[in-house]
Amino acid sequence: MLNEIIAMERKEILAQHVYSITQTQSENGKVIYSTYLPKQDGGRIFRRRNTLAELQDIIVAHYKAMREEIYIHTVFDQWITQKLEFEEIQKASYDRYMTDYQRFFQAYHHPIQKKKFKNITEDDLENFIKSAIRDLALTRKSYAGLRTLILGIFKYGKRKKYTSLSITEFFGDLELPKNLFKRKTVQKEKEVFMEDEIPLITGYLREHPDIYNLGILLTFFTGMRVGELSSLKPEDLSPNCIRIRRTEDKFRGEDGKWVVTVKDHAKTDAGHRDLIIPNAANEVLVMILELNPDGEYLFENHGKRIRGNTFNKRLSAVCDKLGMPHRTMHKIRKTYGTTLIDNNVDERFITEQMGHADISTTKKIYYFSNKNLKNKAHQIERAISF
Repeated sequence: MLNEIIAMERKEILAQHVYSITQTQSENGKVIYSTYLPKQDGGRIFRRRNTLAELQDIIVAHYKAMREEIYIHTVFDQWITQKLEFEEIQKASYDRYMTDYQRFFQAYHHPIQKKKFKNITEDDLENFIKSAIRDLALTRKSYAGLRTLILGIFKYGKRKKYTSLSITEFFGDLELPKNLFKRKTVQKEKEVFMEDEIPLITGYLREHPDIYNLGILLTFFTGMRVGELSSLKPEDLSPNCIRIRRTEDKFRGEDGKWVVTVKDHAKTDAGHRDLIIPNAANEVLVMILELNPDGEYLFENHGKRIRGNTFNKRLSAVCDKLGMPHRTMHKIRKTYGTTLIDNNVDERFITEQMGHADISTTKKIYYFSNKNLKNKAHQIERAISF
């Protein structure tokens, strides 16, 4: 039985060997077997032996020794590199994972990083997670990023035989009390535009109809993501409908500098949609096309596509002029979602308009009451009439 287990392990290791084994003949007619062996730093070393069995012995011993020296950062690097290589994630997601790893692991010096990966226990993981939540003051939302990394690292590590720990079972048993997390106080009045602010800002945008302001105004009528807005083309337009088929993508290039491009698909599967728009939006589109009649993209300045962040900067400037709290373009999207819900639009239609897979996403993350105090007081007086 023991010999069978050893033979099976040997077979698995040899199957995972990343370099081919070559067979050559020396000057005296002897057959030589050779291959490369991977190093932890990404390099490789050359090895050769007189028999295939001898070379395989070296390969097996090398991989076993590598397992002994593998730490959590090694597994993360292998996991994230493979996901990018097989296009399981886009470069923007790769950059986000790298940033999260820097925050949760490299910048947070917990003893788990100095422990050999195969020796990390469930107690080590629980201590690390709870310490990180406490010391880094994580909210439930920020903890989700940490959980994603741990799941990915340990699932990959188990597949590679670096650990026997089942991360799925671990998280199934893990208990994290609500009071462990930092509670983030949300200023609801800054999450959406209030009902008395909307006519003020849309009126200003109409009175100053340049290409940037019209893009912001169009978002009030459509609830588009800013990346969808900035990548629109004239061919996406039809009466009372905008086809969402693209989005802006931002990631760091090999030189470390930000690269901003347009992807020929929506942010999510649900984001690929035909957005129904009101007549007022059609009027805005006519003005936009008059300002930029020959552009490849709907929003251009001197022949160059206007990036999403540029709209955010303009919106911030407009808010300052009107004496309003600073808000991003995403807050207009939340305002749009809130408006649809408040006006009893069919829930399935709301998810289609928002590009969400489920109405719970819209209600939980995008809905904030934007009624002013007078309106709310009137609703209470009407409701509480004993």
